[in-house]
Amino acid sequence: MELKELESALEGVLFASGEPVAVERLCLGLEVDRPTLDAVAQRLMDQYSYERRGIRLIKLDTSYQLCSAPEFAPYIRKTLESR
Repeated sequence: MELKELESALEGVLFASGEPVAVERLCLGLEVDRPTLDAVAQRLMDQYSYERRGIRLIKLDTSYQLCSAPEFAPYIRKTLESR
C-alpha cells in the first residue's frame, strides 16, 4: 500500500471506530509493522496540526484515536448543547 493510501486507511479506520484502537489491531488490519504505523500516524498528526484542522490524531499508551482539536471546543460545545 502506498503512503497516501495508508494514511487514508488509518484515518478511515479511526474515524469509523470513534474510540481508541489498539496499535496491534491497526497493524494487523492495515498489514503494516509497528514502525511503519507509528511513522504514518506521526505524519498525520503533523499534518492536522500544521493545517490547523478541526481534528487531531492522538497517541494514547497503546492505541491511537481521532478527536476534536481543543481550540475549537467552544464552538463544539455551543453547537452540540443547543440540540
